[in-house]
Amino acid sequence: MKKMFGMIILMIMIPFIVDGQGTSQDAVVAATNMNVLYLGILNPVEVAVPGVLSENVTVKLSNGTIKKVSNGWEVVPANVGECVLTISVNGEKIADKTFRVKTIPYPIAVFAGKGAGVVSKAEALKVEVLETSLPDFAWDINFKINSFSFLLSDESGDKMEFAKDNRITEKMKLLITNLQRGQTIAFKDIKATGPDGRTLALNPIILKID
Repeated sequence: MKKMFGMIILMIMIPFIVDGQGTSQDAVVAATNMNVLYLGILNPVEVAVPGVLSENVTVKLSNGTIKKVSNGWEVVPANVGECVLTISVNGEKIADKTFRVKTIPYPIAVFAGKGAGVVSKAEALKVEVLETSLPDFAWDINFKINSFSFLLSDESGDKMEFAKDNRITEKMKLLITNLQRGQTIAFKDIKATGPDGRTLALNPIILKID
């Protein structure tokens, strides 16, 4: 999966106008994903106060850390719940903006783009790696598959192979080559680590050879 954090903020950025507290100034805060920040990763945020140079704007965070970068700010929340950004100009507070903080949702493991169903032998033999997918999630997040088990049953009995990364081994491909239509392959015990550092046990994949 491509790493597109930098591009996404340009594509789906949602602006928020925050009224100044007792001042004539407004602060404009923009973040991705409909007022949501995600735990344990860099969340790009833009903060601007009309008519004020960016170097005169400071932002404090109630939950996590924030760092100014060349194209805005990067927020890393510390805990699930809420995160309040406090915007100041020349040391004077002008606005607060509250965001929800969520964990990155669980991905699903996929083989040939599928988590279940049928796959042709020719298609299965082309696959080099297990991958993950986050359906209906706006950010392109990369989960690294650390290990998995491969299982199948044929006329000679049950067979199992183990991978210490996300790659389909040559032994696995050889076993797939000998399968007949209607037989099944399964990938289980799939472990993956996300950019937030969590290691997750993912769904098994069971596919019938078509």
